[in-house]
Amino acid sequence: MKRKYGMYFSDFMKAIRTGKNVTLEQLGWGICSVSMMNRIEEGKRLPEKMTRDRLLERLGVTNDGYEDYLQPDEYARWTARQDLLFAIENDEPDRAWRMIRQYEENAPSGNAIESQFYLTMKVQLMRRQEAMEEERRTVLQHAIACTMPEYHMRQWKKCLLSGQEWNLLLEFIHSGGDVGQIAESGWRDSYKAMAYEALLEAVQESGMDIYSRARIGSKAAYYLCAELMKKPGEVWDCERLFRISASAVEVLRSTERMYYLSELLEIEEQALVLLSRELGTVPGSIRELLSTLEQVREWRKVLSQVYRDGGVPERMENDCYLYWQTQNYCYGDVVRKRRKMLGMSVEELCAGICEKRTVQRLESKKSNTQIEIIGELLERLGLSCEYARESVITDRYEAIVLYDEAVSAFVSRMDTDALSRILPRLREMLPMELTINRQQMGFLETLYLYHLKRIEKEECVERLKRILEYTVPLKCIKQDEESYLTCGEMEYLCNIAMKSEGQEKKMYINLLLSACRQLVKDNGIKAYIDTYETFMSNIASFLGDEGEFERSNEISDEIMQECLSMRRMNMLMRCIYNKWWNQRECSADSVLIEEKICTEHELQKCIQLARLCKSRIREEFYQNKLKNLQAQ
Repeated sequence: MKRKYGMYFSDFMKAIRTGKNVTLEQLGWGICSVSMMNRIEEGKRLPEKMTRDRLLERLGVTNDGYEDYLQPDEYARWTARQDLLFAIENDEPDRAWRMIRQYEENAPSGNAIESQFYLTMKVQLMRRQEAMEEERRTVLQHAIACTMPEYHMRQWKKCLLSGQEWNLLLEFIHSGGDVGQIAESGWRDSYKAMAYEALLEAVQESGMDIYSRARIGSKAAYYLCAELMKKPGEVWDCERLFRISASAVEVLRSTERMYYLSELLEIEEQALVLLSRELGTVPGSIRELLSTLEQVREWRKVLSQVYRDGGVPERMENDCYLYWQTQNYCYGDVVRKRRKMLGMSVEELCAGICEKRTVQRLESKKSNTQIEIIGELLERLGLSCEYARESVITDRYEAIVLYDEAVSAFVSRMDTDALSRILPRLREMLPMELTINRQQMGFLETLYLYHLKRIEKEECVERLKRILEYTVPLKCIKQDEESYLTCGEMEYLCNIAMKSEGQEKKMYINLLLSACRQLVKDNGIKAYIDTYETFMSNIASFLGDEGEFERSNEISDEIMQECLSMRRMNMLMRCIYNKWWNQRECSADSVLIEEKICTEHELQKCIQLARLCKSRIREEFYQNKLKNLQAQ
């Protein structure tokens, strides 16, 4: 029977699965039987959150950067997992062990993926306390068995695994585990090295998206290189070390992430130094290699400085980064905040949908509520009741791929030629009767027209206001009042703010600032880093323009520290530039020679970080700023 609300988890999963030619048996291996997978895909059974996430991760869909609304019990469990991650990252082992013991005493039966998470966290603590390899290996075997009935490498290319599952296998090898006989003659390397290499190859061929490969592939490459470098330096295969480390670094650069980046750049440098000595006697063969070596050294130096200034350890210390999740909300909080923001009473919200006490219990998070009722309430509040892992809703895999291409064309280089082809096709593919699709397509098309200068800034702002008001009236967004805006609505508000002028601009900036601060009030910046880093960096820039240099710098430092902790590098250069600009404005007419050298150094950092992120536009911008400074 067709449900009233059209796009559920089952629809989205089926679109990705069929688009990637994955069978239900492959997808559910070790998690659900084929019959249960059929029930899930037919919409007859909704799995709990960790199972939903794991199934999509196996399909290569990352688990952050989207909004996930949860029932109270699921939200409470998600919060408990986040608290444990905080305890481990903040080096609070006693608190972390208490949480693990509490879970083990009260663990619900049948939640294999959650059990796997807590076992994995136990291994993290055991490594920190330098427990024996055999002890760690035993716990890892239990964790692996939760979702992988067979873990020998003969299975690796036959099944789909998430980054978290690959990581368990990686740690099992690291602790001396046997993953089966390796088809390798000669045994030129240790067993660990050959197992790492086989795992890295399987990850690269697994069909994961590039962000998932960045997470686990970088670690596998680092472990492999570190094992190969246990040999005496004079017998290192430097070309091989360089190839492995450089390939992993390229993936990190393409995704603007820093997982094991410092470690891999160090290996790359060591390999290049030895290669340069070997090739130094060969005329004409050394120039490109030395240029690469110089660049790697520059990146290493800048990263070390940025980590040191941010007070964040440069080297990876744990695997928490594989488990952090962002943008998770409780249905009750969303409904309560949105209702109050719209000035709607409980009676007005529930009229014709449910009893008043149902909404009251939903908002107080006392019990779960039927999803059909929640869907109708969300619709009345101007929120999508559809299942969304993207900013658009569709059950067509080709439309999802096309949308990702459109976003890439906007973010990376504003490729107008590509957008002129993509946007009309995307509009045809998406179900435009859905408000969220009309809203997002209108947003992309407006920015496209503005960039081509086919509409003026004033018209762009007016269009963006109308687009935002598809779902929420601007007059209902008030400063310092409890509210809820989706990521899309905040993005529209941010663009309105940055393209407005005068007092209107200031008003919208303050609304955005208030929304950002409220967003992180409950769970902290980490839980909303995707939203926070983007919007708050714009706010920091505006505050600098307004002469509020100290406040602007505080926000920039806050963003940088969280981005370093989460190993995200894109916003680092922007924050450094904001602080550079503030410093320049503070001493506009009295720049001393020492200050000039210092500010040149900060711009050089921005240039290197832009190059590391493959952002040619930003690199050229900072280069021009540097030339202007040097010409003064």
